[in-house]
Amino acid sequence: MLQPATQQELKSAVRIHEADRCDDSLVLYNSRHFEAANLVDLEGKLVHSWSFVQGGTWHYAELLPGGHLGAIIKEEEGKHAGMYIELDWDSRLVRRIDVPVHHDFDVRPDGNIVLLCREYVDNPAVYQPGPDDPAPNTKSDFYLELTPDDNVAWEWHSDDHALSLKDFVEVSFPRHQRDWAHTNTVEILPDNPVGAKDERFRAGNVLFSMRQVDTVGVIDKRSGEIVWAWGPGVLQKQHMPTILENGNILIFDNGTEAGRSRVLEVDPLSGEIVWQYVADPPEAFFSGSRGSSERLRNGNTFVAESNTGRLFEVTPTGEIVWEFVNPDLTEAGKPMAIYRAMRYPREFCRRG
Repeated sequence: MLQPATQQELKSAVRIHEADRCDDSLVLYNSRHFEAANLVDLEGKLVHSWSFVQGGTWHYAELLPGGHLGAIIKEEEGKHAGMYIELDWDSRLVRRIDVPVHHDFDVRPDGNIVLLCREYVDNPAVYQPGPDDPAPNTKSDFYLELTPDDNVAWEWHSDDHALSLKDFVEVSFPRHQRDWAHTNTVEILPDNPVGAKDERFRAGNVLFSMRQVDTVGVIDKRSGEIVWAWGPGVLQKQHMPTILENGNILIFDNGTEAGRSRVLEVDPLSGEIVWQYVADPPEAFFSGSRGSSERLRNGNTFVAESNTGRLFEVTPTGEIVWEFVNPDLTEAGKPMAIYRAMRYPREFCRRG
């Protein structure tokens, strides 16, 4: 039976720690095979943990304003129907939403929550079914925004807008894939300097990532139309685009076909890559699927090399100043994958 790491194993998991060059924040992560999440400091000390057993491993968890923790149990065809749970600091269940959620969610400033969900549709424009395919036969994604009392405030179905991607990018739909988009990100844009210049990026619009078509883009929430998209020919199966305080977009580029990953900072107005992290040699940093990146307050970037269970903090010049390898091990003795990890200032976590 798989067992979570001990405190000693957590401390041993820290491989590099240059304290004076790191952002002094806490790390939240959850291992893919457990129903729990850990908050640790940069020395590997366990600060807090949450757990709620309901029969499906947590795909992703994050801290919410006010000290609660949100987590999703990913919809998996034939296995789990999907579920969002919210726990207080003592792991007591305060909210449960039974929807086919997967990969991501975001909480709006007004308290509404936007969940990335899955549905099954018929759309021969993006998928040509075979004679033995079930019907409806195409996996697709939709966004569901719920109020605090679970009323539907907004929804958006990517299947309805697939062809409009071609207005922006040279996209080729993977006709051999039932999961034509495999969307992995929903981010509600905050106020940002690019949005002040270009209303496509105004606060409240929705930033997305469609892995299968190598595309990140923005939905105008008022009109429901895609208003910006970028990526094919540059990105390979990317994850977690997020807008920075300067208005640029940070992206974890998996580099699945190339066999090396990188982190890109992109100017959305010009499409120029203004910063990137590439390992030396490039193949030393690779997660063919999953992955996340986050810009920290000190200017460093926090990265989850997900498939290897490796988390690290890198300076703008590419020096690794903190590194942690997941001490939770699979039955084969390898570090468990960490889909995404996040850093939180200590004062944010004190709200718990």
